[in-house]
Amino acid sequence: MTQIKASDARQEFFRLLDAAEKGEAVIVERKGARFRLTLLPPEPARTRSSPVLIEDPEVLSGNWSWVGDQRGQLQFRPRRKKR
Repeated sequence: MTQIKASDARQEFFRLLDAAEKGEAVIVERKGARFRLTLLPPEPARTRSSPVLIEDPEVLSGNWSWVGDQRGQLQFRPRRKKR
């Protein structure tokens, strides 16, 4: 465990961060108050939602579709009617 006064911690800040990252307990004391320096666990990855929200009733009914052209670009077109 590392215990250090705040005035000295300023000069040793990066060493203290390294120690905390390795799991060592780091205590900084200032005017009688003690602070513990700890490594927080990584935040879980956020899931991405689709940037496209379909609300058009014609699209939802299946009357429209995406079709790829010769260049690989998507085109929004009416769906062909089945014969």
